[in-house]
Amino acid sequence: MHNFFNAYWWIFLLRGLFALLLGILAICWPGVTFTTFIIFIGAYLLIAGIFAIIGAVAARKTNENWGIFLLSGIAGVILGILTFYNPFITGAALIYLAAFWAILAGLIEIIIAIRLRKVITGEGWYIAGGCLTVIFGLLLFSNPVAAAVTLTWLFGIYAVVSGVMLISLSLRLRKR
Repeated sequence: MHNFFNAYWWIFLLRGLFALLLGILAICWPGVTFTTFIIFIGAYLLIAGIFAIIGAVAARKTNENWGIFLLSGIAGVILGILTFYNPFITGAALIYLAAFWAILAGLIEIIIAIRLRKVITGEGWYIAGGCLTVIFGLLLFSNPVAAAVTLTWLFGIYAVVSGVMLISLSLRLRKR
């Protein structure tokens, strides 16, 4: 296994360079990056929907559940077309989904911290983290445009850090 990583150090380098480039793009042009991401989601939905429809039609004689696959494919095609028609609706739905998830996750963290107070000390920090997560979700709900930019920046920062770490790893592997 050790020789494998040393021989293919350049894979980590390419991954790191790609992540670094994507991160810089996300930080410098968050609107374009977010919109491009939404377009890719639309393309995926459309193409996956078409293949699901083809698969459902092909399996209609051998699979009694082919209708479910057909409905799934039709829904994918419709959502893909709607995404291309108006990517802002898909982007807003994604932001609202992230906001809902943050609020739900924060509430669950608070509930867990309250239940853990008999087992651990310092549960106040966990409650505070849950409260911050709920506040983050509420902020996402309150301004979806700023939320799109913020989430894209967070992704960009993550991608830059990840890219630098992968490039560093690849150079260390190359030296061995």
